[in-house]
Amino acid sequence: MTSTPATGRPRRASGPRPRFPARGRVVWAALALAGVLAGGLAAGVAVAGEQAGGGVPARTASAGVAEVLGMRPGDTVVTFEGEPVSGAEVLRAAETVRAEVISEFAAQGLGPGFWDRPREGVTPARRLRERAVRAAVLDKARRIWAREAGLLADVSEQGFQRELAAENARRAQAARSGRPIPGVPSYDQYTYARVRAAELDSALGKLHAATLDLSERRLRDRYARTAAPGAPPFDQVRDNIRRQLVIEGYERALRARAAS
Repeated sequence: MTSTPATGRPRRASGPRPRFPARGRVVWAALALAGVLAGGLAAGVAVAGEQAGGGVPARTASAGVAEVLGMRPGDTVVTFEGEPVSGAEVLRAAETVRAEVISEFAAQGLGPGFWDRPREGVTPARRLRERAVRAAVLDKARRIWAREAGLLADVSEQGFQRELAAENARRAQAARSGRPIPGVPSYDQYTYARVRAAELDSALGKLHAATLDLSERRLRDRYARTAAPGAPPFDQVRDNIRRQLVIEGYERALRARAAS
């Protein structure tokens, strides 16, 4: 995996700030209250004043991920196995991990300067970038593996967007014709990314199971090592143990591939 870092200081986005999903606003409200109770917001404002004098953007915790990361959707952030990981993919991943990053640094205050104020040598902005890139690369590894298995034709961001558009068109057509279809009427990109990843994980896990030791001896060994007192007999949980070993083996292989 090779890195293509952005040059210069991150700039504020020229267009409208990305809007947070409704579920994110609940998280922000809870974190803001925690910051007020801790007295962290006042400290954050004081630090921000110093940073502003040095030319560092005094961004609050509510700043959009594109602004925080200084990244555009069309940027190539890194490459993995010859495939670009785009800014759009990293920004989408950043939206999924931002709440945990804010929670990790919330005690410092959520006011101006939040993203640029280091704790133990690491800023929230850096932590957000690291986790978002890692998540985006993991998804790229999943999609490349799926392409190799014949489950997917296009691993690019453009391919993902075409899949999303086609799925939403299918759902809209079903609604017009009165055919019931499981799930929501249409997907946003964040929900569809999770759904698609789960579908690919399930399919790839079944294929990867053929490479694993799932013998009766191994299943019984796992049961002997993990069954708590009063657990159901082995025969009743054999299939569950097998599924657990398949999931663990597949996830371990996927993480290893993403780290290569």
